Amino acid sequence: MLKKIFAFVFLITYASISSQNQRSIQFYKDKFFIYQKIGVDSAMIYVNKIFSSKKDIDQAFAYTSKRFLLTVIEKKYDEKNYLLQINSYLKKIPETKENYTDLSHIYNILGNTDWENQMFNEAIRNFIKADFFAQKNNDVKQHIKIKANIAGIKLELKQIDDALLETQEALKLLKANKNLYEKGKYEVLHNNLFSNLGHLYSDKFISDIDKNKKYADSAFQNFHQLLNSTKEKNFQALAYRRLGTLDNYKKNYSKATEYYLKSLEIYKSLQFKDEILNLTYNIGVNYYDSKEYLKAKQNFLELSGIMEKDTIVNIDYIFAQDYLSKIYLKENHKDSVEYYSNKFMDLYKENSEIEKKEIAELYKDLNSKNLDDEINKNSSILRNHLFLIIALVLLIIIIIIYLLYQIKKKNRTEQRLNVLLTQVKNNSLNAGNRANKNNFTISNEKEAEIINKLLELEEKRFYLKKEYSLTFVAKKLNTNTNYLSQTVNKHMKKSFSEYSNELKINYILKELSENKKLRSYTTQALADMVGYKSGISFAKTFKEKTGVTPFQYIEKLNAEALS
Repeated sequence: MLKKIFAFVFLITYASISSQNQRSIQFYKDKFFIYQKIGVDSAMIYVNKIFSSKKDIDQAFAYTSKRFLLTVIEKKYDEKNYLLQINSYLKKIPETKENYTDLSHIYNILGNTDWENQMFNEAIRNFIKADFFAQKNNDVKQHIKIKANIAGIKLELKQIDDALLETQEALKLLKANKNLYEKGKYEVLHNNLFSNLGHLYSDKFISDIDKNKKYADSAFQNFHQLLNSTKEKNFQALAYRRLGTLDNYKKNYSKATEYYLKSLEIYKSLQFKDEILNLTYNIGVNYYDSKEYLKAKQNFLELSGIMEKDTIVNIDYIFAQDYLSKIYLKENHKDSVEYYSNKFMDLYKENSEIEKKEIAELYKDLNSKNLDDEINKNSSILRNHLFLIIALVLLIIIIIIYLLYQIKKKNRTEQRLNVLLTQVKNNSLNAGNRANKNNFTISNEKEAEIINKLLELEEKRFYLKKEYSLTFVAKKLNTNTNYLSQTVNKHMKKSFSEYSNELKINYILKELSENKKLRSYTTQALADMVGYKSGISFAKTFKEKTGVTPFQYIEKLNAEALS
């Protein structure tokens, strides 16, 4: 009897702990979905905690969401290994009702990751799979979200009629289910879909300007209505950009320039790199069409210079080369004409356009496959059970390896933090710079003058200003950027950028150590304090210079204060 009581108590305790753990895992998942609000760094911390679960469905979610976050911040990672892990776990998960919600989310995240990577075929495949599980689960909100995603992909692929239909259906569903959403969330979703609808009207007009004039009117009405109804900067910028494109095709070039420049100003304030590059191209095209060739050339060269540093070649970059060859032809620069013409042809051959038929067949194939999967679901579950023992052993091995890796990683981070705190307490962060200041022996009077003035600016903390740059300092010191850069490199033994970043990071390390109030600031607020425009670039530089993230450093400071 006593054994039965102990067994009963054990089962109750185990069930309670298991339920609590699962609630924690769900909390971490919910945090991932608001990554734009809490920041990628914070979202990554929560996602990493999901790996503590022993469930296949949670492991699949963790790998999928982490891969997405790494893609968003353009951080290098082992793509092949992540996909291997994701697919491995997905094969183990039975397609049963309790898994429908997570499976729909996982495939939707996979689709969004493919979208970010411009892998549109894979994106559609994953979105369709996500929608399959959403509909099985009667999840109307998820169904609407995925339909909007599919419409977005078809918009990217210029499948305008299909995209129009998907968007109109999504809008209709959204309005019919308005009661399911909070007011703010509904407005964002509605504005997003409404904006996409205007874009589709615009593309329909552009596809046949003479035949589809009515779509231009619909697009103009749509975008102006959006501008009057929203205060969100990203939607305003989007509306201005698309109004500019409409006016360009209607040959109202001055009006198009006006809209484009309004959009560019907003995107620069938001620091949206891709949109800034696209507008740089659009403005270049608009100048070319209005025969302002010098301005057009400046835009296309600026775009090319930036894009050549990226691994992804997009359609704007390809056709910028064609425009440059045409402009140089007008200027009678034959060598440049040949160079850019050949470059355009080579890039075009390497990046052929995805055919609509291929996507349509893929859509059909995937729908058929989904039906077959449903028919064979029970037999699939039975086959999976045969490999259960092997899967459990492999899972245990993976967990042990992962835990050992995390322990080693945690110890490394702890060591770095201890060294960093010691340096901050001993005021030895700038020891190298101060030694140089006291021991400079510079025979060149001009270089000595530059170094002394530079150190004066350092003492006055000019490096905290947002405008602090090589150009800014060179102007302050009455010299040119090349000479200043060479002088800093020669006597400081580092580039100007390294010198500047070192001052900023060392300053914030000291301030965080001494001022507890700052530890509650957001990453963006800390970035603003030391002159960084972007919280992401600040966090990246902080990690490069210290080996730890701002969050880890602040956590360590708080822990030290409590001990």
